[in-house]
Amino acid sequence: MGTVLQEIRFALRVLAKNPGLTFIAILTLALGIGANTAIFSLTDQVLLRDLPVKDPAQLVILRSPGPHRGHTWSDGDDAASFSYLQYQDIRRNPPAFSGVLARFETTLSVAGLGETERARGELVSGNYFDVLGVRPALGRTLTMADETSPGANPVAVLSYGYWMRKFAGDSSILNKSLTVNGTPLTIVGVSQQGFTGVQIGQLPDVFIPLTMKPQIAPEFDSLADRTDRWLSLIARMNAGLTIPRAEAEMQPYFSAIVANELPFLKLSDKTAKEYADKKLLLQPGEHGRMTMQNQFRAPLLSLMAMVGVVLLIACANLASLLVAHGETRQRDVAVRLALGAGRGRLVRQFLTEALLLAIGGGAAGLAAGAWMLRALAGTIPADASLASLNSGLNWRVALFAGGASVLTAILFGLAPALRATRANIETTLRDQGATTSASRSSARFRKWLVASQVALTVVLLAGAGFFVESLLNLRSAKLGVQSDRVVQFAVDPGESGYTLEQTHSYVARLSERIAALPGVSSVSAARIPLFEDDDSSGNVTIEGYQPPPDVEVELYRNQVAPDYFSTMGIPLIAGREFRLSDTATSPKVAIINQETARLYFAGRNPVGLRIARGSGNDVHPDIEIVGVVANSKDVDIRTGVRPFIYTPYAQDTRAGGVTLYVKTQKNPASMIAAMKQAAAALDSNVPVFDAKSLDAQIQESVYTDWLLTFFAVSLAGLAALLAAIGLYGVLAFLVAGRTREIGIRIALGATQGNVSWLVLREIAVMCAVGLGAGLAAAYVAGRLIESQLYEVTAASPGVYVAAGLALLCVAWLAGWLPARRAAAVDPMVALRYE
Repeated sequence: MGTVLQEIRFALRVLAKNPGLTFIAILTLALGIGANTAIFSLTDQVLLRDLPVKDPAQLVILRSPGPHRGHTWSDGDDAASFSYLQYQDIRRNPPAFSGVLARFETTLSVAGLGETERARGELVSGNYFDVLGVRPALGRTLTMADETSPGANPVAVLSYGYWMRKFAGDSSILNKSLTVNGTPLTIVGVSQQGFTGVQIGQLPDVFIPLTMKPQIAPEFDSLADRTDRWLSLIARMNAGLTIPRAEAEMQPYFSAIVANELPFLKLSDKTAKEYADKKLLLQPGEHGRMTMQNQFRAPLLSLMAMVGVVLLIACANLASLLVAHGETRQRDVAVRLALGAGRGRLVRQFLTEALLLAIGGGAAGLAAGAWMLRALAGTIPADASLASLNSGLNWRVALFAGGASVLTAILFGLAPALRATRANIETTLRDQGATTSASRSSARFRKWLVASQVALTVVLLAGAGFFVESLLNLRSAKLGVQSDRVVQFAVDPGESGYTLEQTHSYVARLSERIAALPGVSSVSAARIPLFEDDDSSGNVTIEGYQPPPDVEVELYRNQVAPDYFSTMGIPLIAGREFRLSDTATSPKVAIINQETARLYFAGRNPVGLRIARGSGNDVHPDIEIVGVVANSKDVDIRTGVRPFIYTPYAQDTRAGGVTLYVKTQKNPASMIAAMKQAAAALDSNVPVFDAKSLDAQIQESVYTDWLLTFFAVSLAGLAALLAAIGLYGVLAFLVAGRTREIGIRIALGATQGNVSWLVLREIAVMCAVGLGAGLAAAYVAGRLIESQLYEVTAASPGVYVAAGLALLCVAWLAGWLPARRAAAVDPMVALRYE
């Protein structure tokens, strides 16, 4: 123990005597470890962290891919949606599960807090908390007695976070009434602290029994409809079961359920056979439902790879610094070896110094990582799925930073330590400042380290170039809509107890009020908002079009108000727009886009023909096509043009939220307050939400791409800085070691240009080697990330040219000062140089 303390004290004295080396080493590691810590914290929260429930490894997600009939509500994976009746069949004595829960996310309008406000909710089965093993922090959780019949269970459980945030942890809230979507619910409990639901990015505030759906989410009545799939299911496997074994035990049970459903479904013979063969598949559920994980897995893994490269560059810099530092201590090492010190003891001493540097760098990196994470959290839109992430660091992140620091010290401190202690005693003690063969060997080693840094930097520069080009393509993509000076905001009168007819009337009156505001050019509305990753589709029957056998025509759809296309700047190609006269009592009408006309009306004029929702022999087209509009994008910028049908909002048979779009002659931001006042004057109990310009919504839709590009550019810049430090360090060391040689050359007539080229030639060789290897590696990296890019391929020549030019700039900046110093050497001073 005394020896260890002695080595630590000696190492601290050595580092204190070399403050420049110590500062640069700690700063280099802090930047590398800090970036890794911040990205690892994100990765840990999104991809690695288990649900805070009992035995999460026993949870599985249920999926059943294959054909289906009817309507499906999902957040990206249709195979993970089930009807309520199918859920009841599955949870009835399943052989492999101890319990199966169901849930459905919904938005809520909550009154009783002095104002009406929006909240997030989940309709859940009565066994939801029991299956998860979540206990109450106050009162009780829901039970199967709370899931009896439609509308018979007006109770609710609050999440712990919502209870603390809105009720300040007041225990007297228990058994009091809270009006949710116009329905009084009795608060029976608060869920345990730390439980935030079963899906990252969705933080439910209120849990309500599934059987309250007709009152809470009346836009569709699905409790008794086997063709309406809207529930996601999670099961807890019996102890000791593996997923393959559980699937095998469940398949006969599930096949029987599917067979019993067939008489209720009107399917063709081929589709019926495919439906009967459907499988029940299980996915690990310890991390919850993987919707956000699937969305962010590739970007996060790309970021982890990039910050890993940055750490490698930082470590190479550390190794280069330690090698140079070891060269300056050759005589000291030789003396200690001559006096009998063992090489192992000296290696341990050098490793102790490297470990102290790594600890300092790790501590600084942890602080830098926390700052980076907080800065990142501040840029996340409030309604984005990542907004629920914690900006603090936990013990797992601290352990990661500590492990990275120690690993850095061992891997990149060992080689310099071995080189420094390999000194030839006789030669080193005899040479008085002359360059030894060991010095030349160390110089070559440092050059290879720098060439590696250059190669890694080129990879990051090219990666940043790929993402920048992709983001520029996204921002310049043709959307088919004119987003400038358009303001959007959403309302959902149904959440405040409005019926379907009352909702249509409210939207019409609100549109009139807003249209009367100064500066407003036009107003319209849409059931499904643009560029919010939301869509709806369904099967249709088209007059005069016969699809191939067992193929159903599917069109994406939206319900829009009059003047929608003129407000959004979507050109009308043929026919007319919707009118105020297109109401629920008038003949049904529709407008299609050019893509639909191209696919299903080739050689025919669609205007005047008819279409119908659904398919089958008993379906007869009853909706007249009155117009054709130009193609436009809807769900996001990446998704291409799709066949689309628009129907009048006033003819929509399902209540629900609506987004109003206002074309204004004024600055959109200045109109938001006036529009909110108009809505409040009409009915203050209907909250207004998501008020922003359409341009802002478009920017938010590419937030992930922007975030990835920002990190890629930042990391590439950091890598370039570290590479410049490495290049500068090597050149400065080479100039110092060749001062006598430079002086002799100048004395013999060498010009400043000759001397400068002598130095710059070294950097040119290192950069040429690194650039060649880096460009090859960058192409491979480009192929790996192509799926994340928009209209960019790994063969994009501009990216490689830009990366090469950026590297040349970095190399010139790093080599300019050493070259200038070499050219300014005084021959008389140099000839006396030792």
